[in-house]
Amino acid sequence: MLVLLVALGSQVAAPCPRAGRAAGETDAGWGFYRRGAIADAAAHFAAADSLCPGDHGAQVGLGFVRLRQGEARAAVERFLGAVGGDAGDAEAWYGLGLARLRLGQRAAAADAWRRTLRLAPGYEDAELQLLALGIDSGLARRLVVRPVNPDVAARTAGDGFEIHTTSGWLPFYVKGINLGVALPGRFPSDFPTDDSTYGRWLELIAGARANAVRIYTILPPAFYRSLKAWNDAHPDRPLWLLHGVWTELPPGGDYDAVTWKAAFRAEMRRVVDLVHGHGLIAARPGHAFGRYDGDVSDHVLGFIIGREWEPFSIRAYNARRRDRTAFAGRFLALDRGTPADAWMAEQCDYLLSYEWDTYHAQRPVAYTNWPTLDPLTHPTEPTLEEEQRLRRRYGFPPNPRLKEYDNDRESLDAMLVRATPANLAGYFASYHAYPYYPDFIDLDSAYGAGSAEGRSRYFGYLQALKQHHAGRPLLIAEYGVPSSRGVSHLQTEGLSHGGHDERAMAEIDARLTREVRAAGAAGGVLFAWLDEWFKHTWVTIDLEVPAERSRLWHNVEDAEQHYGLMGEYAGPSAGGTPEPGGDPAVWRALPVLARSDSLVLRVGADPSYLYVVLTGGPGFDSARYVVGIDTYRRNRGQFALVLNDTNDAQLMVAPWYNPFLGPRPGMGPTGLDRFYNEAAGVDKVQNDGEFDSLFVTTNRWRIARNGRTYPARGVNRGRLRHGRSSESTLADWYVDRPAGLVEVRIAWGLLNVTDPSSRRVMVRYRRNGTFETAVTDGFRFQVTALDRSRGGVLARLGAEQTYAWPTWEVPTWHERLKPAYDAMRDVWGSW
Repeated sequence: MLVLLVALGSQVAAPCPRAGRAAGETDAGWGFYRRGAIADAAAHFAAADSLCPGDHGAQVGLGFVRLRQGEARAAVERFLGAVGGDAGDAEAWYGLGLARLRLGQRAAAADAWRRTLRLAPGYEDAELQLLALGIDSGLARRLVVRPVNPDVAARTAGDGFEIHTTSGWLPFYVKGINLGVALPGRFPSDFPTDDSTYGRWLELIAGARANAVRIYTILPPAFYRSLKAWNDAHPDRPLWLLHGVWTELPPGGDYDAVTWKAAFRAEMRRVVDLVHGHGLIAARPGHAFGRYDGDVSDHVLGFIIGREWEPFSIRAYNARRRDRTAFAGRFLALDRGTPADAWMAEQCDYLLSYEWDTYHAQRPVAYTNWPTLDPLTHPTEPTLEEEQRLRRRYGFPPNPRLKEYDNDRESLDAMLVRATPANLAGYFASYHAYPYYPDFIDLDSAYGAGSAEGRSRYFGYLQALKQHHAGRPLLIAEYGVPSSRGVSHLQTEGLSHGGHDERAMAEIDARLTREVRAAGAAGGVLFAWLDEWFKHTWVTIDLEVPAERSRLWHNVEDAEQHYGLMGEYAGPSAGGTPEPGGDPAVWRALPVLARSDSLVLRVGADPSYLYVVLTGGPGFDSARYVVGIDTYRRNRGQFALVLNDTNDAQLMVAPWYNPFLGPRPGMGPTGLDRFYNEAAGVDKVQNDGEFDSLFVTTNRWRIARNGRTYPARGVNRGRLRHGRSSESTLADWYVDRPAGLVEVRIAWGLLNVTDPSSRRVMVRYRRNGTFETAVTDGFRFQVTALDRSRGGVLARLGAEQTYAWPTWEVPTWHERLKPAYDAMRDVWGSW
């Protein structure tokens, strides 16, 4: 924490006859302090104070020692003594500020740090402490030297980008990766702040042959320092930056709300300043802060403002400002469009104007768009009002509970915007486009085209999107598929939202990358660099509560948590985590929960799975197993783990405990009335006596504008895959005959565990359609081995003891590169 631990031993009052000995004790004290030997440091500083009472160096040393010992008041006394004797010591003022802050005296702490900076303007720790309080240090920023000639590092040219090099302007195809930075256990705004983390990531990203990185929001200064360091050291293969400007939605869809719009524009100015190395940002909740002095503007390809704008907010703004259909700015203009089109052009023009006026620089700019707001027409995607009329016309019952977005009502059209003659860098279209949603990508007949990859509706959609944006760069700023066990949305050609093992994910990501290029796009930015545990998807979000604790566990049923090229996995290491078909010793190391003469049950847990292993029982060739699991109270049997054979195994649930069925028709897990889960044509539930399958409807029943209907589709989440995890990362269980083990890992999300880090589980539904949760005292198990041929009971084991796994506030995790990393390196490296 200390930057300027100076040799204070020489600062001794002249009259002291033992000044030399005191200086030696003080120097020794600092040596011990730096090594973390606080008790030894305290002894030497005290000796110096005894030799020369009030010795300045001893007071400062004892002040920092008292801070390390948690004695803030004693530290204040020591630092006050130090500055009283020498008011010009910046280190003493800095320590006084720390001690004041520990006592909750924010204003006094800030005053002390301002004194520090007046004495030592380069004292970075003092400046950061002020910024962390949300206070500007008052120091002047580095003077902006505005170049005489326009600084244009990149520009658009026809359908693509160009970058300026020593050889002139060269075409640039974007091969990018979206960089989210939330590590396991961290909130999305709890950014890494060390240069080494970003440096390692950027080296790996460049190693995948990517040439661009996209970020959504302002990151800590360490990221920009690391980017500059990489590019300075590797001029032959730099990483270009696509920088976002994040915002939440405006209240009530009023994009002209004064306070909200001013805040969004202030964020634009911050982004422009920091990429030029002139950012000084005070702390704000949920945001990075600090001094940004690393100028990376020579490798900033462009800005992408905003977010995936929800269509209901765009509709509200269009209704609010019907009179606004044009915009005439300095760098961008729109002759006729919707109010939202005009607003987007205005904000992009504002950013361009600020960079030009402040830094005499320009670069391409775009706003975020997605298929939900594309300017194309989709015959299979009626609005919700249209759908209700179609239902009446064709004799289908109404569904007043539909709560899906209108995916073909509003649009944002970048082609309506033109660059003015003053615009030297250009304008482009930026889309987040995935193959599995909205459904019109899968259902519209116009997208049944073929590509070099074979029949591909995704490729057909990209072609149509590019045809509309002919003559302007179209950047696919997000695409990819996740390697989750769970599936959130099915896609006809197998490009679904989840349900891919890591090898399949690699093949699909590579295929989509080739299709993006073949469709004529100016590049693609793969989503994403990291698996991020805090994320949610619609199928799982209602059973991830408390929501703020989802960062502490890895829900393998949640597709949104599994897009990363860098996988983030539960457990301290790959070799120490039980895996189906893995090291038998790791399974045998799990604690024994119960045993009988012929059967042993071991159970374990980590932030991803509940582990169950059976040993010593009848061989699987002669027996099949049923494991009953009570997750809450002994008299509430909720689950049956049925292991018939290697091709027939599943987890089943008691009907009253099935969150996707519920005790009354239409009820969803939190009163969403089975969002998407409309019956129409789907056999949703396999009823096996007292238990149901874990079927979930992923794609709801639909009716097109011409009256054609499309049946609902879904998946049985409880169906278990047999195999080795080394062969498929989606393997759920394995019979290791040589080792005599039946190994099972069960995703927490399948067991209605809403937060394994605190042992919180779903308890019951409320009358209003929501559900209650509670902390369980543990799980109870009953194991039965049934004769495979005659059906009788071969062995039975009832565990009297509950399994209460340890809770945690900090998850254990490890990381490794997924096969998709190598696949992307091969594709990008071939271009």
